[in-house]
Amino acid sequence: MKFNYNSFIKGLQKEFDGIFSEPEIKQLLNLDEEISKDTPLSTGKRLELNYISFSGKKITEENQELSDKIIDYCQEIYSGVNIWVADNLKGKSSIFKIIKFALTGENSLKHNISKWIDNILVVFSINDKKYTVYINNSKRQIEAALYNKEIKSYPSEGEFAEDQLFNCSTKDDFQAQLQDFFFHQFDYYSLRWTQKSSVKDSNDLLEAGASWKTYFKSIFLESKDSGELMYGAQGTKIFQMLLGLHLTSPINKLTIQKDKLMHQKGKQQSYILESESDNVNQKAILQKSLNELTIKLDEIILSEKELFDSTALIKQYDDLVKELEEENEKSFKLNNDLQDNRDQRSEIAGRKKSIEEEIYKLQKELFKIEKQDVDIKEYLEIGVFFSNLEITSCPSCSHPVTNEKKQHAVTAHTCALCNDDVSMDISDVNIDSLSAKSEELVRLQKGLRLNIERLKDELEELRKSDNNLYSLSIGLEHQKSLIKNTDELNLKLVAVQETINEGRRKVRPRDLEKNGLIEEKAVLNFRLKQLDENPKPTGDPKIEQKIQLLSKAVDQLNNIRFAEGQSILKKLSDLMTVEVKALGLKISEITINERFDIKYKQDGDFLSFSEIAEGEQLRAKLAFYLSLIQLDIEHNYGRHSRFLIIDSPGKEEGDKNYLEGLSKLIIELEQRFGDKLQILIGTAERSLENTVKHQKVVPADTYVF
Repeated sequence: MKFNYNSFIKGLQKEFDGIFSEPEIKQLLNLDEEISKDTPLSTGKRLELNYISFSGKKITEENQELSDKIIDYCQEIYSGVNIWVADNLKGKSSIFKIIKFALTGENSLKHNISKWIDNILVVFSINDKKYTVYINNSKRQIEAALYNKEIKSYPSEGEFAEDQLFNCSTKDDFQAQLQDFFFHQFDYYSLRWTQKSSVKDSNDLLEAGASWKTYFKSIFLESKDSGELMYGAQGTKIFQMLLGLHLTSPINKLTIQKDKLMHQKGKQQSYILESESDNVNQKAILQKSLNELTIKLDEIILSEKELFDSTALIKQYDDLVKELEEENEKSFKLNNDLQDNRDQRSEIAGRKKSIEEEIYKLQKELFKIEKQDVDIKEYLEIGVFFSNLEITSCPSCSHPVTNEKKQHAVTAHTCALCNDDVSMDISDVNIDSLSAKSEELVRLQKGLRLNIERLKDELEELRKSDNNLYSLSIGLEHQKSLIKNTDELNLKLVAVQETINEGRRKVRPRDLEKNGLIEEKAVLNFRLKQLDENPKPTGDPKIEQKIQLLSKAVDQLNNIRFAEGQSILKKLSDLMTVEVKALGLKISEITINERFDIKYKQDGDFLSFSEIAEGEQLRAKLAFYLSLIQLDIEHNYGRHSRFLIIDSPGKEEGDKNYLEGLSKLIIELEQRFGDKLQILIGTAERSLENTVKHQKVVPADTYVF
């Protein structure tokens, strides 16, 4: 079933109804570009190495046999399986790392060997189109270029410039250009993930992404990585990209968004706790200062009381101020309530008028229809009456009207009394039509009466609401009349203030000091009040709901992707099972779940890759990548480039069965898929000599270059 993005959004909106609208969910997810980005169908492209050459000079600090030896290595490479057989530590891995350098821009050669290499030339093809990478490694900064043709000689400066796709003078630029090129060719893109900053004391969450170098790990299977099925902690990202299952990009994007929101939520909570802690500390400091100041002020006031005690007057003054504030607050609230009451009654009045006008129109229409119905029914009743009359004698001459005469009149289409022609009598009425019209009018009357009754019910409800509001307004007006006269309270306040001032004028002990303390106290109280009233930092109020929405969306998309891709994953697991058995492993079944975790059934238990014996891990890894390639070749699914570099596949603790199985597998791959894939193998196992026709066998104790 084709994924319907709009239905998916509607489903989420139902679950989060009242929290997010459809437009808000669409804006939060923002998947318009990603939703159709993935397809499990193969691109039909394959990467093939055609030629490699490199040159330089071996330079060593010590005077060894190989010192100053000129390096001039070149080799044709063919479709199918190509094998380098040489002793360990004789240069096989270096050749593969040179290929990696040319195809990714990453130089992983040992530093001393890298200094030996001056020029690198690698010809490769994507399907039938050939390209050439040239690297000048003789300078401190590399110079590299990609050519749109096959070149088998080191180009001089400016040579073949018209065929250059790009030219780079820095390592970073070279890597970026190669990534853009191969991403475009194989329909790759950078799957992202989040990780904490490695900077000490930093709480930042960083976003990282898979590069072409990352995906190249699915091509170059280095012996040092044999303990990992896929590269690093983000190996499943490589797996997902190679499968290309539908909805992979949306799931990746929403997972990143969710991780960032969860990090933001954590920072918000931390900030709130810090703010609250700072608030408590500031309040404690201010309160301590206020307490000390209050003690000093109390001492001054106590000494003043001996001359003039204003305590009672000040209390009276404070009570009046409080009473005045309360009355003003009541008045303000009642005025607001009365205005709301008036607004509601005005709205109801408008609605009542609208309904009454609508009822009048409907009643008028009903009267008109009723009259039409009555007219039709009268017409039908009179017409039927006259048509059913049995005429036995002429009303004019009293002569009898016989049956023979009536029959003749019917046949001749004439009147039995006056003999006039009645075949085209305009008085003929279609009784069925009028009856149908009458029934239609009855239905209309019923509908109109129902509408009138509904409107009358609504009108009655509005009248009740209006009566309730009117009663409420009477109560509010009554409450307003009970509010005390604030003018009188203000006069009392002024009188008390004058009495206090008069008493204080009589005594002036330490006024300057006291006034300063009062001002300081007011400032401290104000600052304390500010700390209490300041709104607490909340951050994004919907951040938790956004996280829940993204989690739900990711879970649903994961389920849809897994359901749609089950047949592909089953094909892959079946291919893997066949390959591991061919390599001598006793594994009866392989499963892949919705999280792309691969489990191997061995002796009745399902094991992860890391739980398989070390001596068997490389075989399982080979089976995995070979199966990905076969998934493309046999079933047209996946994005693997059909190109593998396998370094030292016999280096693990392989038994005889493994080596025999590996040898048979290599022969079988060459026979079955020689023209559809390319595998480069470097091994020290002499038993693998002559398994395929394209091989470079280096004698024992001899360097490859």
